[in-house]
Amino acid sequence: RRQRQMCIRDSILSIEPDNQPALFQLMQYAFDEKNYNKAVEVCKKGIENYPDQLSFYFYLGFSYYQIDRVDEALQTFQVGVGQVRDDTDPSLVSDMYSIMGDLLYKKGQKSEAYAAYDSCLVYKPDNIMCLNNYAYFLSLDRQQLDKAEEMSYRTIKAEPENKTYLDTYAWILFVKGKYSEAKIYIDKVVE
Repeated sequence: RRQRQMCIRDSILSIEPDNQPALFQLMQYAFDEKNYNKAVEVCKKGIENYPDQLSFYFYLGFSYYQIDRVDEALQTFQVGVGQVRDDTDPSLVSDMYSIMGDLLYKKGQKSEAYAAYDSCLVYKPDNIMCLNNYAYFLSLDRQQLDKAEEMSYRTIKAEPENKTYLDTYAWILFVKGKYSEAKIYIDKVVE
């Protein structure tokens, strides 16, 4: 049934390539099936027809990220954040900057990564994934450890059972030499 619906929407797009609801539906189907190559194709059509629609940039960048096309993902997010308007969903912008931070750090561009994380938190100060990754990378670089601890602590307050966040917090405490506190949190991870 779903395959038939995708074919119908593909047919609609061949007749009416700028049909925004069909583009969004095809994009959703591609994501549901983890068919990121199809998502790339659909998102490119979306950007071509709706260059100011930020969600197409987000999903295109995310799709590139999923298929390990880091440079294309980064470029897409950078162009996408240029489309931000006053009425843009701040959570979407925050997520774009968060992923940009991850990609930039992966490429070794640490100061740019930290700037992207800072931008992320401007749009959504409680972006938990960003707080965790930012704190972890700061701790790896042995930079701003008090800031890293504070950000990481916010993640475990938000999600006290999340083992990834507990592990990050324990690591930061360990790096800061707070061994007994670190042990408390790493024990929670091991449980």
